[in-house]
Amino acid sequence: MAAVSEADEGSIRVITLRHANRNNPFSAELEDSVKAALARADRDPKVGAVVVTGGQDRSFSAGGDFNEVRLLKGGTDVDDWIDRVTELYLSVLNVEKPTVAAIDGYAIGMGFQFALMFDWRQAATTAEFRMPELRHGIGCSMGVAILRHAIGHAAMQDIVFACEPISAEQAVDYRIVNRLSRPDALLRDAIARAETLASYPQVPYRATKATIVAGMRAVLEQSAESSRRVHRAAFAARSPHAHFARVLGDEHVEAAKR
Repeated sequence: MAAVSEADEGSIRVITLRHANRNNPFSAELEDSVKAALARADRDPKVGAVVVTGGQDRSFSAGGDFNEVRLLKGGTDVDDWIDRVTELYLSVLNVEKPTVAAIDGYAIGMGFQFALMFDWRQAATTAEFRMPELRHGIGCSMGVAILRHAIGHAAMQDIVFACEPISAEQAVDYRIVNRLSRPDALLRDAIARAETLASYPQVPYRATKATIVAGMRAVLEQSAESSRRVHRAAFAARSPHAHFARVLGDEHVEAAKR
C-alpha cells in the first residue's frame, strides 16, 4: 500500500496519510511520501489548495514511528533524524498555495507539530492533541519552539510541562485549531475551507502567507541545533526506551540495544 494517496476534489488536492498503522506514525517512508505529494500539488497548476488528512476512522498522526525512533543511539543518527523532521515541517511551509489540515483521532508529538505548519486547522470534535514527550523521556525542544511561536509562551509551558491530553474544545481555546467539525463532516468542511482560501486573489494571498511562514521557518532553523543536542542527550541516556518497551514490547527495544 502506498504511504499516501492523492485525489482531487475539484481544484483541491486531498492528500491522505496511509501508514499501515491506523494512527499514522511518521516513518521515513511516510515523511518522504508526504514531502513529494506536497511538492507535486504546489507545482500542479490545476490545484488551488491542499488538504492533508489522516483518513476516515484514522488518526491525523500519532507522532514518530517508534519502530524506527527506538534505533537511535544518540549520535549523528539523531542529527539525521532531526534534519528529516525539520524537512517534513518545511515541506508544508514551502507550499505557496493554501494548506488545510483535517485532524481527527490523535495528533501527538510530531503529528501535533506537523499540524501547526498549516495555514488552517480544521479538527473533528473527537480529535485529541498531546505533547507528552517529557513524561516519556523524550526531549521536546522543537515542540517548545514551535508552540511558543504559534500560541505563546505561557500556553506552551502549560502544554509541554503538563503532558496532558488536549481535547478538541481545549485546542480551540489554545488557538491550536481554527474550527471544529462533526467527524462525519470533517473532510467536507476542510475542503470547503480550502476552496474559500483558494478563491482569494492569489498574489496578495501568497505574499501575505510568505510573511507569515517566514517566522515559523526561522523558528525551525534556529531550533534545529538545540534539538539535536537535547535528543542526543536523551537517546544516549536511553531515557525514552522504557516508553518504547511499553508501546512496542520489550523484545523490540532489547533488539535495538544490540
